[in-house]
Amino acid sequence: MVIFNRVVPRKISMTGLTFDWDDVEIHDPQVQAALAELDQDFKQRVWYRQSSSREGLHVMIAELDYDTLFGLILNPIQLPVETQFAYRSKYGEAPWSLECEGRFFSDQVRAAEGFRTSRVFISKNGMSAGPWKCYGCEEE
Repeated sequence: MVIFNRVVPRKISMTGLTFDWDDVEIHDPQVQAALAELDQDFKQRVWYRQSSSREGLHVMIAELDYDTLFGLILNPIQLPVETQFAYRSKYGEAPWSLECEGRFFSDQVRAAEGFRTSRVFISKNGMSAGPWKCYGCEEE
Protein backbone atom coordinates (compact mmCIF):
# COMPACT_ATOMS: atom_id res chain seq x y z
CA MET A 1 0.00 0.00 0.00
CA VAL A 2 1.28 3.45 -0.92
CA ILE A 3 0.43 6.30 1.42
CA PHE A 4 0.95 9.87 0.31
CA ASN A 5 2.18 12.22 2.99
CA ARG A 6 1.67 15.28 0.89
CA VAL A 7 -0.88 16.18 -1.76
CA VAL A 8 0.13 18.91 -4.17
CA PRO A 9 -2.99 20.59 -5.51
CA ARG A 10 -3.08 21.21 -9.23
CA LYS A 11 -4.02 24.61 -10.51
CA ILE A 12 -7.47 24.63 -12.03
CA SER A 13 -7.70 27.46 -14.52
CA MET A 14 -11.06 26.70 -16.15
CA THR A 15 -14.33 25.68 -14.55
CA GLY A 16 -18.06 26.01 -15.10
CA LEU A 17 -20.02 29.08 -14.08
CA THR A 18 -22.70 28.34 -11.50
CA PHE A 19 -24.61 30.46 -9.04
CA ASP A 20 -26.31 29.63 -5.74
CA TRP A 21 -29.07 32.14 -5.05
CA ASP A 22 -30.73 31.73 -1.65
CA ASP A 23 -34.16 32.88 -0.49
CA VAL A 24 -35.50 33.62 -3.98
CA GLU A 25 -37.97 32.08 -6.44
CA ILE A 26 -37.92 31.96 -10.22
CA HIS A 27 -40.79 34.46 -10.48
CA ASP A 28 -39.06 37.15 -8.37
CA PRO A 29 -38.60 40.25 -10.59
CA GLN A 30 -34.95 40.59 -9.58
CA VAL A 31 -34.25 36.94 -10.48
CA GLN A 32 -35.98 37.38 -13.84
CA ALA A 33 -33.90 40.51 -14.54
CA ALA A 34 -30.65 38.75 -13.59
CA LEU A 35 -31.46 35.70 -15.72
CA ALA A 36 -32.39 37.94 -18.67
CA GLU A 37 -29.06 39.75 -18.32
CA LEU A 38 -27.15 36.46 -18.19
CA ASP A 39 -29.11 35.27 -21.24
CA GLN A 40 -27.88 38.35 -23.13
CA ASP A 41 -24.30 37.18 -22.49
CA PHE A 42 -24.84 33.44 -22.89
CA LYS A 43 -27.75 33.07 -25.36
CA GLN A 44 -29.98 30.14 -24.33
CA ARG A 45 -27.26 28.51 -22.23
CA VAL A 46 -28.67 29.72 -18.88
CA TRP A 47 -30.12 26.83 -16.90
CA TYR A 48 -31.79 26.99 -13.48
CA ARG A 49 -33.37 24.68 -10.94
CA GLN A 50 -34.92 24.91 -7.50
CA SER A 51 -32.35 24.08 -4.81
CA SER A 52 -32.86 21.09 -2.55
CA SER A 53 -33.92 23.35 0.32
CA ARG A 54 -36.76 24.64 -1.91
CA GLU A 55 -35.74 28.13 -0.73
CA GLY A 56 -33.48 29.20 -3.56
CA LEU A 57 -32.16 28.56 -7.05
CA HIS A 58 -29.11 27.07 -8.68
CA VAL A 59 -28.12 28.68 -11.99
CA MET A 60 -25.64 27.14 -14.42
CA ILE A 61 -24.24 28.30 -17.74
CA ALA A 62 -24.24 25.10 -19.80
CA GLU A 63 -24.99 23.46 -23.13
CA LEU A 64 -27.15 20.44 -23.73
CA ASP A 65 -24.94 17.66 -25.03
CA TYR A 66 -25.24 13.97 -25.89
CA ASP A 67 -23.27 11.32 -24.01
CA THR A 68 -23.25 7.78 -25.42
CA LEU A 69 -23.58 6.31 -21.93
CA PHE A 70 -26.00 8.75 -20.26
CA GLY A 71 -27.89 10.29 -23.19
CA LEU A 72 -28.70 14.01 -22.94
CA ILE A 73 -26.58 15.78 -20.34
CA LEU A 74 -25.88 19.34 -19.29
CA ASN A 75 -22.27 20.22 -19.98
CA PRO A 76 -21.08 23.35 -18.10
CA ILE A 77 -19.39 25.98 -20.28
CA GLN A 78 -15.75 26.18 -19.22
CA LEU A 79 -14.66 29.70 -18.29
CA PRO A 80 -11.51 31.06 -16.64
CA VAL A 81 -11.86 31.17 -12.85
CA GLU A 82 -11.33 34.94 -12.94
CA THR A 83 -14.31 35.37 -15.30
CA GLN A 84 -16.44 33.04 -13.20
CA PHE A 85 -15.65 34.99 -10.02
CA ALA A 86 -16.32 38.33 -11.75
CA TYR A 87 -19.84 37.20 -12.66
CA ARG A 88 -20.50 35.74 -9.22
CA SER A 89 -19.19 38.88 -7.53
CA LYS A 90 -21.41 41.06 -9.72
CA TYR A 91 -24.55 39.10 -8.81
CA GLY A 92 -23.52 38.97 -5.15
CA GLU A 93 -23.31 42.76 -4.79
CA ALA A 94 -25.94 45.50 -4.83
CA PRO A 95 -28.25 45.98 -6.57
CA TRP A 96 -28.50 42.20 -7.13
CA SER A 97 -27.37 40.65 -3.81
CA LEU A 98 -28.34 37.19 -5.07
CA GLU A 99 -25.21 35.02 -4.80
CA CYS A 100 -24.73 33.07 -1.57
CA GLU A 101 -21.87 34.84 0.23
CA GLY A 102 -20.72 31.75 2.12
CA ARG A 103 -20.45 29.59 -0.98
CA PHE A 104 -18.68 32.35 -2.91
CA PHE A 105 -16.17 32.87 -0.08
CA SER A 106 -15.47 29.14 0.25
CA ASP A 107 -14.99 28.85 -3.53
CA GLN A 108 -12.43 31.66 -3.39
CA VAL A 109 -10.51 29.67 -0.75
CA ARG A 110 -10.82 26.48 -2.83
CA ALA A 111 -9.53 28.28 -5.94
CA ALA A 112 -6.56 29.72 -4.04
CA GLU A 113 -5.63 26.16 -3.00
CA GLY A 114 -6.08 24.81 -6.53
CA PHE A 115 -9.31 22.94 -5.92
CA ARG A 116 -12.42 22.81 -8.10
CA THR A 117 -15.09 25.44 -7.55
CA SER A 118 -18.66 26.11 -8.68
CA ARG A 119 -20.09 22.83 -7.50
CA VAL A 120 -23.84 22.53 -7.05
CA PHE A 121 -25.22 19.40 -5.46
CA ILE A 122 -28.29 17.45 -6.45
CA SER A 123 -29.18 16.62 -2.86
CA LYS A 124 -28.62 18.00 0.61
CA ASN A 125 -30.00 16.90 3.97
CA GLY A 126 -31.96 14.11 2.31
CA MET A 127 -33.78 16.45 -0.10
CA SER A 128 -33.25 16.60 -3.88
CA ALA A 129 -32.96 19.65 -6.11
CA GLY A 130 -35.50 20.18 -8.87
CA PRO A 131 -34.95 19.45 -12.56
CA TRP A 132 -32.83 21.79 -14.70
CA LYS A 133 -34.79 24.13 -16.98
CA CYS A 134 -33.43 26.33 -19.73
CA TYR A 135 -34.16 30.04 -19.22
CA GLY A 136 -35.79 31.48 -22.32
CA CYS A 137 -36.25 28.02 -23.90
CA GLU A 138 -39.52 27.21 -22.17
CA GLU A 139 -42.58 26.69 -24.31
CA GLU A 140 -45.14 29.40 -23.95
